[in-house]
Amino acid sequence: MDLENKTHQTRKQENQQNNVPVQETARKPDTLFLYFCVMTGQLVTMAFGASMTWTSPVLGKLYSNNTDINPLGRPITSIEVSLLASMPTFTNILGMLVMPKISDIVGRKRYLLIAGVVTLFSGVGLGFSGASLVLMIVTRCLFSFSASWVVFSLYLMEICEDHNRGKFGCYLGIFNQLGNFLGLVFGPFFSVKTFSFIITSPLFFFVVVFTVMPESPVYLLKHGKEKECKKALWKLRSNKTKEEIELDLKKLKYSLQNEPKGKIADLFKKRENFLAVVLSFLPLLIKYSSGVTVIFTFLAPYFNEAGTSLSGDIVAIVVAAVKVAFFVLASFIVERFGRRKLLILSSTGTAIPLFTAGVYFYLQSINSSLIAYLQWLPLTSLLFTVCFFGIGLGPVTQAWVSELPPAEIRAVSVSLVHSTGSFVAFAFTFLYPLISESLGTEWCVWWFSINCTVGSALMYFFLPETNGKSFKEIKEMLLNYSKLRIK
Repeated sequence: MDLENKTHQTRKQENQQNNVPVQETARKPDTLFLYFCVMTGQLVTMAFGASMTWTSPVLGKLYSNNTDINPLGRPITSIEVSLLASMPTFTNILGMLVMPKISDIVGRKRYLLIAGVVTLFSGVGLGFSGASLVLMIVTRCLFSFSASWVVFSLYLMEICEDHNRGKFGCYLGIFNQLGNFLGLVFGPFFSVKTFSFIITSPLFFFVVVFTVMPESPVYLLKHGKEKECKKALWKLRSNKTKEEIELDLKKLKYSLQNEPKGKIADLFKKRENFLAVVLSFLPLLIKYSSGVTVIFTFLAPYFNEAGTSLSGDIVAIVVAAVKVAFFVLASFIVERFGRRKLLILSSTGTAIPLFTAGVYFYLQSINSSLIAYLQWLPLTSLLFTVCFFGIGLGPVTQAWVSELPPAEIRAVSVSLVHSTGSFVAFAFTFLYPLISESLGTEWCVWWFSINCTVGSALMYFFLPETNGKSFKEIKEMLLNYSKLRIK
């Protein structure tokens, strides 16, 4: 307690020296309206998550010769699978680079409503795409191009306060995984048309209800709309007094007046800035190189290739539920164990079951008699892969990418790192069906396992710990990185 008081006093003195408003206010519980606002916005994240697993239950139908369940009327080819699965990831890259800037101009709320309508119509178009593979690809690309989940993450950060920003920020990853889960649950039991409508349905509720939500207070203040900003704060924090709202407004003003500006060129002007970009990208690169996101895209077909008695669609549902559970678990343990330890443990742990899965697929390819005794191995390997991925590489990388860069380059760094990461995901998603068909699934899975092993070593030797450190301490750590003892 003494340490906390001392830290509090130190920060208070620093704020007084920098003319920051320091009047004390008691921390108030989050209002029901704030929760309702957050949960309504998360419907965008959930719909995006469901769209990312759309291919898993649908590909089984598109591979079929049965025209009653295959809307194409013929089995889909490997190159068509690659395009259908990977192109939305590519357009998502473009969207992440462009759409946040557009939301700076038109407003977060207005952009989200427009993007919600566009995404809703693209989902409906996907349902009515019928036998046109081109229309399937185009509508899925429109679904991801809006990058509405990225803009909502900005909106979320701007409506929250310091004490609840981390909690509500974790909901992004959880709702994304819930979307994955719901996509895998409904996909196997409905036609492609009905399934497309189901995963799009949350957007209808979002478009209708989000109209009553306030605009981001930060956006309003940036554009000189102080009265509207105060009204938005009143709606979001209705349990505060007039004086407390005024203080919140003053803090926002100070924050905006002293907000550093950064450009892409600034990433390379200083060694510590470039280092921040490289170190923030490293775990994200390993996350996508682990192949777990690729496997989830093709989860049902992937497991069907194992040739066990279990249905790939049913296994996909079980695995998705386990993944959600471990994402939630990670949000509770990350502050206790630290980012670096969880990331290294996650990468190392993910490599082992991926290797064993590769062994199974290899034995299957050579028609080994051992396969009859190893029917349990594919599901076991998959579950352990998801468990280890879910405690580190999956959820922790999101926070790591945002907290490592200095404030003056944070926005451009996060945009660049996530866009580059999405390009890596696009490349792996595009190549997986082609390599799996030409060389065998075992080589794909071993490739993923090697990536995780190399990644663990790189993180062990080069990745510093940021847990419990302020942004200022992280910046000083990067300045003195060459003298840092990483352990």
